[in-house]
Amino acid sequence: MKIICDKNTLSEAIQTVSRAVAVKSNLASIEGILFVAENGTLTLTGYDFEMGIKTTFECDVELEGDIVLNANLLGNIVRKSASDEISIECDDKMNCKIKCGVAEYNIKGIDSTDYPDFPAPSRDNSIKIDNSLFCEMVDYVIYAVSQDEKRPAHTGVLVKLENRKLTMVALDGYRLAVCEREVDFEGNFSMIVPAKAMNEVRKIVGDTDGKLTIFANRRYIIFNAKEFIVLSRLLEGEFLDYNKAIPKNFSIKATLNTKEFINVIDRVSLIITERLKNPVKLTVDEGAIEVKCTTEIGAVYDEVSADVDGGPLEIGFNNKYLLDALKASKQDELVFQFTGSLSPCVITPKDNDAFTYLVLPVRFKND
Repeated sequence: MKIICDKNTLSEAIQTVSRAVAVKSNLASIEGILFVAENGTLTLTGYDFEMGIKTTFECDVELEGDIVLNANLLGNIVRKSASDEISIECDDKMNCKIKCGVAEYNIKGIDSTDYPDFPAPSRDNSIKIDNSLFCEMVDYVIYAVSQDEKRPAHTGVLVKLENRKLTMVALDGYRLAVCEREVDFEGNFSMIVPAKAMNEVRKIVGDTDGKLTIFANRRYIIFNAKEFIVLSRLLEGEFLDYNKAIPKNFSIKATLNTKEFINVIDRVSLIITERLKNPVKLTVDEGAIEVKCTTEIGAVYDEVSADVDGGPLEIGFNNKYLLDALKASKQDELVFQFTGSLSPCVITPKDNDAFTYLVLPVRFKND
């Protein structure tokens, strides 16, 4: 194999596919990137059996071939190169010469036959979704994904298509985020996609125009995004029946300005630390929501104006869970709905049905 590539194009491709490369493994090949040069293009693949990323771009192919190169070493060589062009030449014994201007590296590659097969997408179960819609839905739910590996199903995002409605759901036992959208394609599926894969596709798609093609089967999901293909193994296990978890009747409703409430929670959070994780106490009453917190550092009081129907009510929350929901909402005004001091709070936009957030309250010591 002998190729000449633009440094920036190669560096960006290596950086992206490296996110699917195993950091440490008994199989040396999956700590590397598979290079395949043919027909005037170079294809790079990173695959650790759980997630894979593949990209193809044009380059000067003087001799077709394939090889696996250590991702970390190659990434550093290309990134630190002072030349705008990178030349990579490999022989049949896996000896690889990398030239970056006057700098020259001689490293050992790995035979591509040792690299695992990248599963091919199934054309039988596929949908196309606008990049903007995918990114919007992911942004509304991804913050609520669980980090608890004891409940593996909740470390991913539930993606469901039913009755021309696409739904994404994430939860961690303390909060729940649901986003539903009407779509113009048929189908019926329900799968749990690891949060890592959803985040990677979100990064690749960015805020670009166009459509994202999604292929799914019982074990894998494959996203075809721009010149990238992202594959992920699906998560197994039981996902919470989220519809039953969301209260339907409320006795108190408060409408407020999102940015103002973020600022209030931020200010109150100044006396909350990793060691002193005391909850913030909200007093919901006519015309305002008072926010208080007391820790060993001291005490703080602030408030935000609100249009309140019902009350009064005192309720406590983890400050981070509130801030995550507020910042992810991207709405000017939000509606907070309560049924009691020990019941979940449901948060929705004032003027649309973009999402539904649920946050569990925190018990105070005297409750």
